[in-house]
Amino acid sequence: MTNLDSLPPELIHEIMHHLSIRALLAFGLTSKVYHGCQSMSLSTLRLGVFQSRLSGMASLMESSEERSSIHSVQVILPRSESRTKSMTVRNQNTVIECVVKRYRHSLRDLEIALWELSQGTAQSIARMENLRHLAIRLDHPHTRHTGVDRNFWRTSPGSTVWNFLSNEPGHNGANGLCLGRLQSLTLERAGITDYQLQKILERNPLITGLGLQKCLLLTQETFEYLANSSHRRNLKVLHFTQSTSSEIDNRLLPYIEMLSKLDVLSLHNCPNIDSRLARQMNEDIWHVPQLILPHSLGDSGGVVEVDPEYK
Repeated sequence: MTNLDSLPPELIHEIMHHLSIRALLAFGLTSKVYHGCQSMSLSTLRLGVFQSRLSGMASLMESSEERSSIHSVQVILPRSESRTKSMTVRNQNTVIECVVKRYRHSLRDLEIALWELSQGTAQSIARMENLRHLAIRLDHPHTRHTGVDRNFWRTSPGSTVWNFLSNEPGHNGANGLCLGRLQSLTLERAGITDYQLQKILERNPLITGLGLQKCLLLTQETFEYLANSSHRRNLKVLHFTQSTSSEIDNRLLPYIEMLSKLDVLSLHNCPNIDSRLARQMNEDIWHVPQLILPHSLGDSGGVVEVDPEYK
């Protein structure tokens, strides 16, 4: 029988890449050497920290992408650590920051789900120089908590934490490490501005997939930047959804023509964009293979007849 220690390190790492997250962590507890191997073998992680199992299940169902190749972990905070909104947010970030710091060298694909992003968590993510895919999900409208008003999920207030992801001078320390190899970026209910997003994109010229859901501070300036930067030649997937901002309207449509490599474009639930105009421009100019309109176009022209006597 072959001893595990006799195998080449490359083969051990390949084997560990196929283990479940539970088996991988258990393997790391067997010895100091294997703990080091385990720490360097976790390359994909979907981590959600919630105040209840129901919220965790709802978040998993809302996840934009079902991928069997990514390790999924849900952490349920004890009631004593999630009594208030501020306590919940603090402990969510404590857990995520701890995990990110531990696996920052090995992780290539990271998706996190929490209510709000803290400065410490943002700084830890910014130091993940090997990260290729990042998703930060802050939109959990089905969450119920006595300390959280439902309107909380309808807003995305601005925050300086997004500056840390672009490694503005003096933000991430003297080592200069920063996100710079991202191939895809997804943000949900992020209070990020056009300028903050542009700085992140400038640092990551290889991005081919961009998802922006309910990022209400973004304007047509983001589309103008994409159309006039190197990203117009690389971007293949663009999801810009659920923006009720008055700044997101038909004025951004001409910029899409410059994104000539797009295979997928979603403008779902952007009510100020004319779906008929978007569809016509795609047929005549854009030719995006997969276009998801702001809202569906029915044969009745959007008019639904309702029986006034129906109770």
